[in-house]
Amino acid sequence: MIDYIIVGFGIGGSVLSAHLEREGKSVFVVDGSAIKASVVAAGLYNPVVLKRYTMAWDAVNQLSYVKYFYHDLSNKLKTSIVEELPILRKFHSAEEQNKWFQKIDKPALSMYLSPYLVSEPTDAIEAPFKYGQVMHTGRILVKKMLVTYSEYLKEKSAYLQEEFDYSLLQINNDEVSYKGIQAKKIIFCEGFGLKHNPFFNYLPLKENKGTYLIIECESLKLKEAIKSYYFIVPLGGNKYKFGATYEHQFSKENYDYEVKVALISYLDDLLSVPYKIIDQVTGVRPTVKDRRPLIGRHFNHTNLYILNGLGTRGVMIAPTVAKHLVAFMENEEALPNEIDCSRFAPK
Repeated sequence: MIDYIIVGFGIGGSVLSAHLEREGKSVFVVDGSAIKASVVAAGLYNPVVLKRYTMAWDAVNQLSYVKYFYHDLSNKLKTSIVEELPILRKFHSAEEQNKWFQKIDKPALSMYLSPYLVSEPTDAIEAPFKYGQVMHTGRILVKKMLVTYSEYLKEKSAYLQEEFDYSLLQINNDEVSYKGIQAKKIIFCEGFGLKHNPFFNYLPLKENKGTYLIIECESLKLKEAIKSYYFIVPLGGNKYKFGATYEHQFSKENYDYEVKVALISYLDDLLSVPYKIIDQVTGVRPTVKDRRPLIGRHFNHTNLYILNGLGTRGVMIAPTVAKHLVAFMENEEALPNEIDCSRFAPK
């Protein structure tokens, strides 16, 4: 018998697997082949909400753990998945500049917002009001992490690539069983696939669709991620990711075309040099109405658990909440109320 079955292997499932294996627990992953929001994600870790110049939720605690965790996972997988990447906020007016400097005086923000303006990271973007730099930022190579980790698990015969069939899950008092695999507990980390989960679909998960354009631009020569209205993130080899949109309501028939036209319009305003669109990628982020993750145990089945609702900052949030969940499952340490899924009672 193994310790845990994990359903879903995006950012949440992979980070949780790493925490459990680090505790000496055995895991078996069942993961569908659908495109995940995790693969589409830019993978930036950044403690500041750049639209309002405010600290993201629990950002100090999360950031202090993020680099340690992902460097440790890099060592485990024998590949580098962490990049140091400066993040710049393009100012569109003198008022935005002034607001930045006003926020620097706030104790919570003073160590993350640089007091020195950045002038010209690239000639391809006109920025008469210059840029502000967020400190202590970087990027997790999410796709590389997921591919490498899944191969690692396949070598241990601990990874099954198929959609999970809930009707085949057998639940007993002290174990669960799925297709002959017996485990002490099962954890669901399916992202927006939660809507098909008969055990946890009462939870108020919302779809937040995000789209990026992948472009090629030889003249851009950018080594930083820049936030204007959207992010533009260097991928190497003169390729860049531009986006992402945040759509709660959209036309499924025309969404891809409409969002492409909108992104091109913003990109044309941002860049003063020619570029080529080489791809368009879309994922559905799992978000919650109170903007906090869904972590915890099923209200009726004591061996069913969930880790979901990581939203747009998954790479930053996942390590801390996974650590909380492992401590809860293994040591009965209480979960913080604001992330405990029991805050939403089933109807």
